Formats: sequence, C-alpha cells, structure tokens
Amino acid sequence: MIVHDNEYLDFSKIPESKGMPSFLALIAAIGLIGVFLVGGSCVALSGYGHHWPSLTTTRIPLGKNTQ
Repeated sequence: MIVHDNEYLDFSKIPESKGMPSFLALIAAIGLIGVFLVGGSCVALSGYGHHWPSLTTTRIPLGKNTQ
C-alpha cells in the first residue's frame, strides 16, 4: 500500500520532553515554605503551657520507703 508523505511516521528522532509546567514548580515552592512554617511554629510554640518540674503534680506514694 502506498502512503502519502504526510502520513509517514518518522521513528528516527528521539522524543523530547516539554519540561515541567511552571505552576508545578510554584506549587512545590509553596509546599516547601509551608513545611518550614509549620515546623517553625511547632518549635516556637513547644514551650507554651509546659512547666518542669510541675508544682501541681499529684504526689502518689510508690511504696513504704518513699518520703
């Protein structure tokens, strides 16, 4: 069967990628910034409401030799 030149598939070239979409890089950057913001807030607020040693801790006797 004879085919026209515009229907011929050329397999001699290697396909090239168009690359990563620009919005995907933007979403990745926003996600990375979000990760550091959440981590920073955890570190900054980790001491809130924590007192050691606590003065109001219940004292439970653990045995006869405790004072």
